[in-house]
Amino acid sequence: MSIVITAEGVERAISAMRETLDALGGKDAGVAVARALNRGLEAARTEAARQARRAYTAPEKKLFDNIFVRRAKPAKLEGTLEISGKPGVSRIHFLAIPNRPGTRPREGVSTLVRRGGMRRIPMKPGFDKPFIMKKRQGGYGIFARKRGADFGGPWKNNVEMLFGPSPVQALQRRDTQEKIAARVEEVFAPRLRHEIDVILAGIVRGGK
Repeated sequence: MSIVITAEGVERAISAMRETLDALGGKDAGVAVARALNRGLEAARTEAARQARRAYTAPEKKLFDNIFVRRAKPAKLEGTLEISGKPGVSRIHFLAIPNRPGTRPREGVSTLVRRGGMRRIPMKPGFDKPFIMKKRQGGYGIFARKRGADFGGPWKNNVEMLFGPSPVQALQRRDTQEKIAARVEEVFAPRLRHEIDVILAGIVRGGK
């Protein structure tokens, strides 16, 4: 599951400074725009992580497989923010109570998926109440056993680990993507002015 966020609004800032950029010349103008765009995309990456943290309780390191900035270059003024994540995150990472084997609540293990939401017991149809168990690859997970089955049969047929939603889903909302794109635009315009000033200052110094 992945999404790509672009910010078309940067064109307005470029148009507003077109005269100055044209005066700089193609190479220097490309450098200024690329640097400003990349700074905006880095700010958007931070905003994307913040939006996901606001939506879900899972730790940030569990939120995404990758938040990647495809950087713009002076010769190719295109940049994107690519966000990818697993279809689901292990349910234990959503503030599970308990989160270690031992105590088995009568109702089963509960989790809190969304910040500000309700704590719930993740019941799976056809399965008994969830419990904590050590995973074969290490660490712990929330598992549920098929109703009526026992642990004597094949493990993979009787027990399943439970997953919560992928936090990438929080960023698929249009309003959230608009906030992330707006962050690109917010940073881009002042950064472009800064980059232009830096280049102009270098030209002036070099001409003395």
